[in-house]
Amino acid sequence: MRIRNLFLILLASSGLAAQSQMTLEQAINYALSNNQEIQLARLNIEDADGQITERRAFGIPQLTADIGYTHYLEVPTTVLPADFFIDPNTGQPDPNAERAVQFGVKNNLTGTLALNTMLFDPSYFVGLKAARGYRDYTAQELISSQRKVKYQVIDAFLPVLLVDENLANLDKNIANLRKLRNETKALFDEGFVEMLDVDRLDLSIATIQTERDNLANQRKVILNGLKMVMGYPMAKDLDITGNLQDLLKAPDDRDLSGKVDYLRWPDYRVALQGKNLAELNVKLAKYGYLPSLYGFANFQRTFQGDTADEGIWANASLAGFSLKAPLFDGLLTRGKVQRARVTEQNTLVQINMLEQQIDMSVQNARDQYASAIDKLRNQEKNLNLAERIYDTTRIKYREGVGSSLEINQAEQALFTAQRQHVQAQYDVVRAIQSLENALGK
Repeated sequence: MRIRNLFLILLASSGLAAQSQMTLEQAINYALSNNQEIQLARLNIEDADGQITERRAFGIPQLTADIGYTHYLEVPTTVLPADFFIDPNTGQPDPNAERAVQFGVKNNLTGTLALNTMLFDPSYFVGLKAARGYRDYTAQELISSQRKVKYQVIDAFLPVLLVDENLANLDKNIANLRKLRNETKALFDEGFVEMLDVDRLDLSIATIQTERDNLANQRKVILNGLKMVMGYPMAKDLDITGNLQDLLKAPDDRDLSGKVDYLRWPDYRVALQGKNLAELNVKLAKYGYLPSLYGFANFQRTFQGDTADEGIWANASLAGFSLKAPLFDGLLTRGKVQRARVTEQNTLVQINMLEQQIDMSVQNARDQYASAIDKLRNQEKNLNLAERIYDTTRIKYREGVGSSLEINQAEQALFTAQRQHVQAQYDVVRAIQSLENALGK
């Protein structure tokens, strides 16, 4: 039993550890589920669904029930005119007649069923279509938000990988320098080198160690920015995994020179959906010139009486329709049509502007990638050359034919080449992601 419990604990611990480590793809998936901007976009879709239901309800017959009860503590009194009562003997108004009379009973109970329905309203179907179009609009906005968050995560994730690559190089360089320092110290103890050679290596180690500590602190700040974009708890540890080399995948030839497909952009599809909504808005405004027809039917049952035993039940029912035809609205509809057409023209201009922006973004991203890949190839050559120079200088130093100053210069050149090579890799990865973003992927 103890072994089984220990196994479960280890299994749970490994699961927690696995959850805290995230690749780039896992970080993107986490953000797509937890980013607040995406959550708001999903709420907009739910709101659009509610608008469709609300709009559809206007075309469905509406049935309402109403029950009213009135109890008169004192039945209202009505005063009749003086000539209301005629004396049959004289043919003149009776001055002795009681003019204050009470009509009605103490208890009145009324139940009503009312049916109202639309028979003809051209704006209804356009409005329903517009509500469905708005739902499609919000769905495209969700896709656009997801894509936006995806590249926000990438932009926040890649700097962490860059820092990790530099930290790994610094750790390797510190270990090599410490080994060389120990070897140099042994040579000093035997009288082959000066203490100055050991001091120079100690200074190099201290300088690189300080650089490493500063870079480690910068990593914490960058990681907090990644947590923010992901919607990840700030107080919870997050350990990312991966390297820049795994992301150095050359784009397809079509991405580097093919024709731009605007429809791959969610923002472009959002703009097209906005154009469709603007066209529907023009139709809706024009339908303001047309009449609308509505039907209604009522059934009413009423009880009146001073007591429940002496009351009278009575029924009433009616049915009819109402026709509303606009004759002159002070040019209100004309103004609405004019504004709707302006909005439609605005959407066309915005689509053209978006196409130009996409073309520019794609061309810039292609140029950026070509420049970054050339820079990476040059930095690879420089790194190989710096490594050969450093290795040769170190061998000469061990054999006593080289100076500590030469090896110090060689190591500085190597460290610079390492940083520039990692930066070149980072620039290529960023260029690849920028190209995919520009192409609407």
